[in-house]
Amino acid sequence: MSIVKILVTNDDGIHSPLLSPLVETLEEAGHEVVVVVPERQRSAAGLARTYHKPLRVRKVSRYYVVNGFPADAVFIGLKYITPDADLVLSGVNIGENIGVEATYGSGTVGAAIQGGVLGVPSIAISMEVGGDVSLMKKVARASVELVGELGDILAASVNIPKGWGGGLYCPGRLARLVYREKLYEGVDPRGERYFWRWGFRSEQFDEDTDALYFYAMRGITTIGIAESGVVKLCRFGEGLGVEIGVKYIKC
Repeated sequence: MSIVKILVTNDDGIHSPLLSPLVETLEEAGHEVVVVVPERQRSAAGLARTYHKPLRVRKVSRYYVVNGFPADAVFIGLKYITPDADLVLSGVNIGENIGVEATYGSGTVGAAIQGGVLGVPSIAISMEVGGDVSLMKKVARASVELVGELGDILAASVNIPKGWGGGLYCPGRLARLVYREKLYEGVDPRGERYFWRWGFRSEQFDEDTDALYFYAMRGITTIGIAESGVVKLCRFGEGLGVEIGVKYIKC
């Protein structure tokens, strides 16, 4: 792919430790990068958008920050700041986005979907905490080069595990239940009742799900999100595997 103009966003805000390495590696590859991110951490925002108050943009150093959600950042980015962007790259998220709830609840993925809805090819990249930044850079550069292989989808979601096992997988579906969550009840020091949602990750996952390939196989996973649901990204996944030199590709 030729040099492109990339709108970079995330849901972790301007202080994300993965933002600068991502921008640097894209610029080293010759691409033009414009960063538009939420002014504060907005994890698990999904496709939330702001309608009840004005949206405001300010510039901090070379980055633009928006007082809204990740999808708002993309909307303002494409409608006002850089309407000529060729690609939206959302991430790199601090933590994986695996399974139905995490994928559709992720602000990182939601931002990419917003880009796709507006007609711009979009990729979300997420990496498990403790993952290899040098591997992330390879994945990001290769993903940009392969954007032409995405086909007619809204967005792609790429997940990178820590302790990568060397494989890359194109799951056919998302895991329905990744965490066995419960609702915990307590009483705060003022005597008022509160609730806390929490649970540990499951140990068993169904065949051909993103969770099985990610947690059990320790593989990089790529899925496509389309109007009809989740689709396999065979050409994109195979190309990505070749570009980063994986040991095993299942797409």
